[in-house]
Amino acid sequence: MTDGDFPYLSPSLDAVEGIAHARISCWVHCLRDSLYADGFRDTARALAQPLDFAVEHTAEGELLTLYGGLETEYHEPRFQRGVTARWETSPDSPEHALDLVERELARGHAVPVSPDLSGMRHSEFYRVPWFGYPHTFLVHRLGPDTVGAADRNTRRSSGFTDNRGTVPTEELRRGLAGAPVLVWDTGAPVADWADERHALLTRSVRSMTEPQSPHQGLAGLSTLPDVLAGLAEHPSRSSVLRMRVSGPLQRQVAGDRHLLAAVLAQEAAPGARETAELLRASSDGFVELARLVFLLGRSWSAETLDLCRERAARLHDVDARAVEGIAALL
Repeated sequence: MTDGDFPYLSPSLDAVEGIAHARISCWVHCLRDSLYADGFRDTARALAQPLDFAVEHTAEGELLTLYGGLETEYHEPRFQRGVTARWETSPDSPEHALDLVERELARGHAVPVSPDLSGMRHSEFYRVPWFGYPHTFLVHRLGPDTVGAADRNTRRSSGFTDNRGTVPTEELRRGLAGAPVLVWDTGAPVADWADERHALLTRSVRSMTEPQSPHQGLAGLSTLPDVLAGLAEHPSRSSVLRMRVSGPLQRQVAGDRHLLAAVLAQEAAPGARETAELLRASSDGFVELARLVFLLGRSWSAETLDLCRERAARLHDVDARAVEGIAALL
């Protein structure tokens, strides 16, 4: 593959199925674009994940991140329409760290990679300590000196244009040693779409109404205002609100609703399009909440916190109605 073969991570791809790249997690975004490059077009139905909401804490009780359905099965992802993917760990030795990338490129696949970015100068995470889930970008060409890459989170000085540019091969080699690579395949669907859709919607209802912890589903969403208020005295409040709350709300949480809405909008079943509209409203609402949380991080105020509380309560109501609509489709 060469730089001119396909517009990896280009905003122009959003017009293919109306899936906004800013609404989906980086690793799903990379997989979507890799599938397009391989000629696969039914990515909304293939990649849609069950509706979810979760607040995740460290073992010490500190807020780690928020996530939605796009991260529910992050470590062992499940997809539809014959798409499969799994994370493989690159060899620890820098000498062989690019072996997986070379193997997948030889298969004609663009390769989503999640290296340690702290030593990669093109990335906005350069010299930033790792936290939460790793960032993923695409490798589509591997040379002795530079790597052809597509990354939506780059520094202004990176030289990337339209999310595409080059990365020194040695930087990727060091960063990818012992790090994850997403290996994907396409094949014939193992079930009819009606069965796959039923399973997807069933999992959505279960995730939101029968959570495994009080920090998940609709119950977890009701705790969000308290989560925000609890960060008032955090020593790194601004960065935590921006990176662990605002960002995940805009992508992981808004993203599963965005993808599922795209799926249901294609369905002819009574109530499907109305439910899709509720999911779109939820996705839009979470993006608006993410912006409010970002403002809260920049300048904490009781007024902005109250706006966040009101928006979260409204989203709980919209999500509850969407879950009712999904349940009625089963």
